[in-house]
Amino acid sequence: MPLAEILATYRDGDEHGWATEFAWLRSHHVEQIDALTSSVRESGMHSPVLLGSDGRVWDGHHRLCVADSLGIDSVPVEVV
Repeated sequence: MPLAEILATYRDGDEHGWATEFAWLRSHHVEQIDALTSSVRESGMHSPVLLGSDGRVWDGHHRLCVADSLGIDSVPVEVV
């Protein structure tokens, strides 16, 4: 699914917006974001982001943050 569509359609958990969510993840989960960034650069993104029927991203905030940072246009998703 296109990353832009996910970010425009689905909410982050606290509903502060994706820019705030990504900034928080980058400052509080530095090691995890760095490791995930390296992994995605090397082998791509294989685990789907879980999108809830309630309009929220249920799992995959870190993956979305990395995709945004790397300029990835689309990511795998599963709607649950």
